[in-house]
Amino acid sequence: MLPLPRVALGTVQPEAEVEFVSWALMELLSRRGCQVQHFTARCCLTAIPGAITATGLGSRHLDSWLMTPEMCRELLARGMGESELAVVEGRYDAGRPPDCRGGSLDQLCQWLDLPRLVVLDVRRLDSCQLPRRPTADGLFLDGIDGAADLSRWQTALESFWGVPVLGALEKLPRLRESLRGLPPGSNLPRELCEQLGASLERYSKPEAIRRLAARREFGPVSSTLFQSVGGRPPITVAVAYDEAFHCYFPDTLDLLELLGASIIDFSPLHDESLPPETDLVYIGCGHPERFAAELADNHCMMLALRNHLCAGRRMYADGGGLAYLCQYLQTSEGKWASMVGALPAIASLNPHRAPPRPVELTIAQPSWLADRDTPLRGYLNSTWYIEPNGQLNGYLAEAGHELDLVGRYQAIASRLQVNFVTQPGFLRNFVEPAPAAMGTSPSRTVVS
Repeated sequence: MLPLPRVALGTVQPEAEVEFVSWALMELLSRRGCQVQHFTARCCLTAIPGAITATGLGSRHLDSWLMTPEMCRELLARGMGESELAVVEGRYDAGRPPDCRGGSLDQLCQWLDLPRLVVLDVRRLDSCQLPRRPTADGLFLDGIDGAADLSRWQTALESFWGVPVLGALEKLPRLRESLRGLPPGSNLPRELCEQLGASLERYSKPEAIRRLAARREFGPVSSTLFQSVGGRPPITVAVAYDEAFHCYFPDTLDLLELLGASIIDFSPLHDESLPPETDLVYIGCGHPERFAAELADNHCMMLALRNHLCAGRRMYADGGGLAYLCQYLQTSEGKWASMVGALPAIASLNPHRAPPRPVELTIAQPSWLADRDTPLRGYLNSTWYIEPNGQLNGYLAEAGHELDLVGRYQAIASRLQVNFVTQPGFLRNFVEPAPAAMGTSPSRTVVS
């Protein structure tokens, strides 16, 4: 059995905000010398990556919809590394909107034997008529109005439900307004994180939380995903990483290295050329619209990317990376900026963007990424929509998704957030291209 301290943190109230308590808890535990590793309960990239500010470590991901129980166990154990406690954040089924699909925090609690911490926004409760008792090992109260208010709620909840209150976060209206006003994709400012931690510290029992997390042992884990594979010729993957592009699934990059790839980062903002001997360029999600002028002014890098494609080499991009590969993209101010031009399309910001939603699609035409009829599962990112401006190849079979996975020549770009560790066949084709990469089967033309 493994000593693997862990807790689930979520809410049973559809309108409640979990992330503020989550950031405060990680900040508080870090202050007490505990190294925390944050996991999300769905393979979605977070709007505000607050975990790295609170803990110094980026978030990792679990997902009961995309993963098997064995895969979740392996990813949790491996993702912990040298950390002392795992926080798996999400929403319990009772707190999810009716149309919310995808990974389930309740299912992960069963698979991983997670103690359940429930966040309750007391501003949405009636002390004279409490809701049904949630399945919980501990409670966090959000939105209290000082010590007297905490005592009142703690007395009521512990008496009627028999569940201990382990911490509480104050109303903090100005701080919450500042947090809600952060642009998507921006970092959580250190001073705001410290204020959250200080509030929780006044009304919490961190040692009780750590005892609860360590109460259950973790059974043996079989390592089936992360095994080094030899015998393949070396390949260099250049990964875009800077202020404009920084959103990746860590397990995807880890597995790519184990499959034999040499990962070298580069900056589309600051570098003038790609790393030497680059075989494949990987441009992840981010917010190029905020840095459109700087990206457009880096003519050397855009020429290097075009030359990479002209030499017959491969490129994969998703989300903001897709927008960067288009001919033009819309800036944060609504203007237009010239981009790489690898894809004959115009990328516009969606004014009515919605949270990522799970989709299961089918590859209709082969490419270096996948063979025909291969299923593809991920979360559709609606931040960008594209308008073709020439011949653009579509790779998906389902109607309405013609522009969600597109390409031209050896460049492929997607609106899906895909953690390829859940579908390693795709990732193997990063290292060892499918036969279709030779161009024997042309892709479906969306627009010509």
